Amino acid sequence: MISEEFPDDRRGRAIAGLHMVAFLGVTAAGLTYAFMADSRFGWRGMYLLGILPLVLIAFLRRGLRETARFSACERARIAAGHARKEFWPAIRNCLTPFAGPYRSRLLLVAALWNSIGLIGGPTVTYFSLYTRRDHGWTSHQVAMVLILAYFMGSIGSMISGLMMDRLGRRFTTSFFYAMSACSMYFLFSSDSYAAIMAGEILTMFAYQAARTATSALSTELFPTAIRATGYSLCVQVIGQVCWMLSPVVIGLLSKPLGGLGNASSLFAIGPFIGIFVVLFLIPETRGKTLEELSPNIDELPTTSDTE
Repeated sequence: MISEEFPDDRRGRAIAGLHMVAFLGVTAAGLTYAFMADSRFGWRGMYLLGILPLVLIAFLRRGLRETARFSACERARIAAGHARKEFWPAIRNCLTPFAGPYRSRLLLVAALWNSIGLIGGPTVTYFSLYTRRDHGWTSHQVAMVLILAYFMGSIGSMISGLMMDRLGRRFTTSFFYAMSACSMYFLFSSDSYAAIMAGEILTMFAYQAARTATSALSTELFPTAIRATGYSLCVQVIGQVCWMLSPVVIGLLSKPLGGLGNASSLFAIGPFIGIFVVLFLIPETRGKTLEELSPNIDELPTTSDTE
């Protein structure tokens, strides 16, 4: 919605602003973790508390409106006499539009999310276990570092937005991908409290900045008719495979490789795969309209065309 509503020259900063707001929730979680982890509920109590914000959705939904681009797309559909697809048939055929000119973009953007997911999966999943079990940290120490790390992640998102609008998406994405890889390797190969803390802060700074840049590309490289579907598939479905599987693989490798840190640090290679994709296969999107970046929208295949 942000990508469709904001001016082309400020789109990167606007998307960065959305990522920065997420820091509020992470801060609340970090402050709560120190007390919840030592209570009778344990870490599982955090999931119970996480249900409460969902109640806000009922109120937020009333104040949202459709974007101008989506509304225009709907008017064009109605004028052409095309009926809106039923929900379940639309779900079954959600991949149909990507059988055409946007199939390669779907795969490329999903590859980017998987490459940076090799940073997020190990870091988010194992930082607490790595510090508490392997290095003897207290829950309060973990909470403090997590708050600092996500605060710096918020700053990283802001800087990423500024860099995207000034220096371009490709440079910004590649820069923060490389930084996140080096930082995560440093994090999981360090032993002292200060080094691990610095590694976590730098990793989260670069990781959140990289996610912001990848989010911008994910919304810009699909036309309005399939933008939400493309973004969802890339970010939450196909692009989550490495994020989900990397902790499992690390768990299996930690014993034969001599520890959780040794196994986790191997996955720092992931962003370098993403850098190759960005530099050689992804077009620069800075300053261009969404229509310029996603042409031939009227030529996308529909379900009726393929039956």
